[in-house]
Amino acid sequence: MMIPGKFIKECMPMPSSRVFLVGLDAADKDLIDLWAGKGVLPNFSRLLDNALVGDVDVPRGLEAGCVWPTFYFGLRPGNMGQYDGARLFNPESYEHQSFQPQQDSTPPLWTVLSRAGKRCAVIDAPYHYPVDGINGMKVVDRAGHVPAGGGDFLHLRTHPPQLADEIVQRFGPDPAGGRSSDFFAMDTVEAVQEFVEIYSRRIESKTDMILHYWQQAPWDFFMSVFTEAHCAGHRCWHLHDPDYHLHDAELARQVGNPLREIYRALDRALGRLLDAVADDARVMVYLSHGMGPRHSATRMLDRVLAKLENQTVATRSGWLMDSARKVWRIMPEPVRKPFLGLRNSVTNDGFQPNRAGRRFFEVYANDRTAGVRINLQGRESRGVVTESEYAALCDRLIADLTALRNPESGEPVVREVLKTREHYSGPFLSRLPDLLVTWNRNHAINFIESDKVGRIDAQGLDMQTRTGDHRIKGRFFALAHEWQAQTMARTVNTEDLAPTLAALLGVEMGHGDGGPIPELLQPVPAPLKETLTDNGNLRARGVGHKVKATV
Repeated sequence: MMIPGKFIKECMPMPSSRVFLVGLDAADKDLIDLWAGKGVLPNFSRLLDNALVGDVDVPRGLEAGCVWPTFYFGLRPGNMGQYDGARLFNPESYEHQSFQPQQDSTPPLWTVLSRAGKRCAVIDAPYHYPVDGINGMKVVDRAGHVPAGGGDFLHLRTHPPQLADEIVQRFGPDPAGGRSSDFFAMDTVEAVQEFVEIYSRRIESKTDMILHYWQQAPWDFFMSVFTEAHCAGHRCWHLHDPDYHLHDAELARQVGNPLREIYRALDRALGRLLDAVADDARVMVYLSHGMGPRHSATRMLDRVLAKLENQTVATRSGWLMDSARKVWRIMPEPVRKPFLGLRNSVTNDGFQPNRAGRRFFEVYANDRTAGVRINLQGRESRGVVTESEYAALCDRLIADLTALRNPESGEPVVREVLKTREHYSGPFLSRLPDLLVTWNRNHAINFIESDKVGRIDAQGLDMQTRTGDHRIKGRFFALAHEWQAQTMARTVNTEDLAPTLAALLGVEMGHGDGGPIPELLQPVPAPLKETLTDNGNLRARGVGHKVKATV
């Protein structure tokens, strides 16, 4: 949806004001509400009291790997093609491949601003690989959740190139050693304590780096993303949630709640940043999406699909694969590289073999929602399903998938199946899965049953490394003198944020599926809203004032 330039120009107070954006990747808004209310997160509590707060919808069915690209480009996945982070399905080879473009085919927010003469700094934008296209500085893979262009190890790259050496000399290397959080053990007191120490130090180091470079130039747009809530959410949920089926009560008794400790470290970082920048810029704190318990049948789905075609299901020995994964995680990168081909051919990432000879098969989407790809003639290199058969086959698959049940809970395994063609559109639609299968996450999914497929289990699949998985709502906090403290009554879309941030700097995005958020561009005094304080007194919200941070 293109928004007329006349609307943007009429809605922009202080177009020359600076914008400072803090991204908190997969920091869960409900956990923040909970812990801020208990006094654990004092700086988030002050944001909740003093900022304009809005909840954000993410692209349906593709929330985990699509939310950040949608934010950068202001485009839904059918119009930009990036739906699973740094990974794409290749219809020629039938394999997944890393997405590593050297240049963007569509300019992201900071490139649009740069072309308009704005000075921009971007640090650790998740899943964004190119380093050029910016009037200023860009840092890729200093301290991300996973590598921006795929793989297992982060490799620092910058614009200008010499900035990488300066960062390492001044702030040291990545405290996590460039490893994805998936490669840390989390089964002993010492391992958990090391994880919390490393990721807390990561947060502190990035905060130091942000504050240093913020002072180096009169930036118009400065953006940095902390990914530690994402890492800890995946790896620590079993220690946070006593109701989770893999909860380790004894380990939790000894180590406490490591997830809460990472949020406390983020809260301290937020306090330092607000004290440094709140008088000089409009501040936005953006929670991309959330985190909750992982109950998923992603990768199990391909076994179901194989059974629906009366094929034999290939499985691997559970104990053997678990042992191999533990060895793989501790291997240094140089040692691991020669074995990548063997590892991929043996595990196939849990998917069934011979995709080219099947009518349909599972592809990556995320753990909340799995993807189904139809082996379509004219799109796949060895497609077998004709276009005239496509719609009926999708309908049949939906009926078969919604008939699946979880024998341990008695409930359906599948919450919904989305036809991608009916929900998304655009020139990159062919990159997306054909069906998006969202799981019923009320109960752990260890087995799947139906009359057609019998009983399917998860033998040989990794169902324990990540115990947390994504929730689908994001949130933003907007803090400036002209923005009154209030909570928006409506939800905005992720694709609305880029055109809004551009408009705040007097620039038209020029493309996109969203539009500027009027509440941020035409600020009006908020009506007073009475709420109960902790001691039972009434408190009125709606009067904005500077946040005094607590460090």
